[in-house]
Amino acid sequence: MLKTSSNKFGLIAILSTIVVLLLITALAVFGFFVKQPDTTVELSPEEPEAVLAATTVDPALAVSELGGIAPLDVINQAIDKARPGTALRILTATPTIAPQKAAGALLLLGKKFYEQNDATRAIMSYQLAGAVATLSPNIPDTLRADIFLQAGSGLADLNESLRAKLYLDQAHVIATESNFLQPAVRRSVLEQLSQSYLRIGEKDLARASLTESLSPVELSGTADAKLELPAIEPIPLPTDVQEAEKARWQAAQSVAKNLVELGGEVRPENLAALKDALLAEDAAKSAFFADAAAAELQTSGKINVLFAQIVWQSLKYRVASGAFGIDLVPEWSATAQDIRAALSDQYKTLFQLYGDMIVAIPDASQIDRATEELLRQQLLDGQLGLYPDYPAETLKSQLLSATARLVETQPNTKLRVGFSTINDTDYCILISDTEILGSTRGAETPATP
Repeated sequence: MLKTSSNKFGLIAILSTIVVLLLITALAVFGFFVKQPDTTVELSPEEPEAVLAATTVDPALAVSELGGIAPLDVINQAIDKARPGTALRILTATPTIAPQKAAGALLLLGKKFYEQNDATRAIMSYQLAGAVATLSPNIPDTLRADIFLQAGSGLADLNESLRAKLYLDQAHVIATESNFLQPAVRRSVLEQLSQSYLRIGEKDLARASLTESLSPVELSGTADAKLELPAIEPIPLPTDVQEAEKARWQAAQSVAKNLVELGGEVRPENLAALKDALLAEDAAKSAFFADAAAAELQTSGKINVLFAQIVWQSLKYRVASGAFGIDLVPEWSATAQDIRAALSDQYKTLFQLYGDMIVAIPDASQIDRATEELLRQQLLDGQLGLYPDYPAETLKSQLLSATARLVETQPNTKLRVGFSTINDTDYCILISDTEILGSTRGAETPATP
């Protein structure tokens, strides 16, 4: 039977984390973080991996996460202190961040990059926020519409009219086709769309949206449908693993303190201590995950264990790929591609386990819905950079097939996912059953099942 640590241990860990957070926050106020400009090489937002690889990070901020500070807290600090590159690297490599939080942070990052005249990363941030709004199975349509409006507005600021229109059109689809919006919300979205369309020169669409806002359609439904796939539950960690985490937190806190106090330098003994702590934690967690997976009989339990393993492997790959702005474990850096491949395999296995759960569902209609949800999640994880080397084209094809089946068997129950091509790049978009069956709106015609 697995042992867990006591409340006293947890209290000590929390207190030590608060200490380092206060230290780093206080130093940040006086600008003591290691400021590094992003690479100025010409890059395209359609090549996110290349953009991320060329995005520098503030090592002190990044390492503070290893010291026990929650990823979202580090992201917020990075945004507040004008280190959006650091926030972007964390956001695109942390699978525990909820889609609503991820989208909100990406919209803020788009604005921050715009203010820094970094159009490439601003566009990429808005596009990733749009991907979350389109593909995430578990955010309400009211929030989807708001994300699309903000992404469209941000892209309009960048004079990216085609991209802006893509997301404004998605907000329009939700306002006029979703079953899950109240009339007042529809009216508000359409009124905002009217102003946003004017900003990109779409006068006819602006006029049409304003007219529609005067008498918004009334559709059934007041709350989004419940998901078919179960949520992942955290697993309890045994005492030895928690002690390994605590040792890593303490070592990382010393490194982070060095970085801010010594102008980006780290004492060799502190760097060595963090390396040893990471290696020891990896050994403890690898043994635990293997034992826990072998002992788990339920598929849902295996999924929980594997996701915990993915969280660790993702952090390990960040260390190996230099995403902390400093080489912490040279042995991992030398085998970064192997660590990446292992992470990709873990994601593949995770989704296979979900597939096993789906086929055991007794209701065929629930199987169809769960299959579509799973395919959307895989595409989203891939586009966000969480699932490396994901089979994009295969998943797109499978999603279109799953969508076609839902349109046939469960028509007009929710908006679907299709694809639209702009400048030779495919974008995921929301479409209604009516569009799938032949109706179109606007200049771009979506690829449909």
